[in-house]
Amino acid sequence: MEEMTQFTWGLVNDTYKMDLILVHPPHLIALACIYIASVYKDKDGTSWFEELRVDLNVVKNIAVEILDFYENRTSISEEKYMLL
Repeated sequence: MEEMTQFTWGLVNDTYKMDLILVHPPHLIALACIYIASVYKDKDGTSWFEELRVDLNVVKNIAVEILDFYENRTSISEEKYMLL
């Protein structure tokens, strides 16, 4: 569980480099990070999200935005490396 917590905190910290906070409430960004970590660590958190009465589709959409950030960041880093 500690590894998942660390992974989630890493995601949360990285969201400070994004403009998500201008569009989404902080609690939904945090839940999206938890969702990504639970999928990555192969943990089923569906019942937990249902218990919170949160729209899982909204959480998933925010999660996609976070993952898109990483994808774009990786491609930019690769392009910089190619220029060297």
